[in-house]
Amino acid sequence: MPIEYLKRAQPPAPAQDTDTVATVRSMLDAILAGGAPVAQAYAAELDGWNGPVVVAPDAFTKAEAALSTGVKDDIRFARDRVQDFARRQRDSMQEFSTELIPGLTVGQRLIPCQTAGCYVPGGRYAHAASAIMSVGTASVAGVRHIVATTPAHRDAGIHPAILYAMQICGVGTVLALGGVQGVAALAYGLFSGKPADIIVGPGNRFVAEAKRMLFGRVGID
Repeated sequence: MPIEYLKRAQPPAPAQDTDTVATVRSMLDAILAGGAPVAQAYAAELDGWNGPVVVAPDAFTKAEAALSTGVKDDIRFARDRVQDFARRQRDSMQEFSTELIPGLTVGQRLIPCQTAGCYVPGGRYAHAASAIMSVGTASVAGVRHIVATTPAHRDAGIHPAILYAMQICGVGTVLALGGVQGVAALAYGLFSGKPADIIVGPGNRFVAEAKRMLFGRVGID
């Protein structure tokens, strides 16, 4: 039976995009040195967002009110499916230790994270699924502090579907930051005071490169 391609994959990107690497390195260094004000300045420059970085509690109430019942039902349905799988996956994991030969002991340990940083992309669409898969899974795992970040759109702020998904999944703190500045804020604990042990979530080449550079300081997916 011949293979039918519904969508062909893009050719692989070059192993090293020097412009991206240089940009990300410069931004990470600047944010590490200057802290929260520098991250906020990047948000204003790159995303056109001049509002507060830390999302206030009443923003979640407004987000819920802005969504139709059908959309909220869909988000809750997706949340329930993802978290049900996460619970089953969690319950299947066990620590063990065994001696393969005299003097050679091997095993598996489950090491918990205290703080998870969840990056949720922005763009033209509301990536509620990314919020569910990251925040929702961390919540089931029992992570004590869940900090999420997502870009805000100029005067519109964060899409209400993303805020609603984060809220019902158990997020602790939400930051209105995208791109490198968002990843840096998670890694350095800016605005939340809780540096991430691990950063998860998809993003563009700048987000991916920032995570790559920060690997070792934090875990990544």
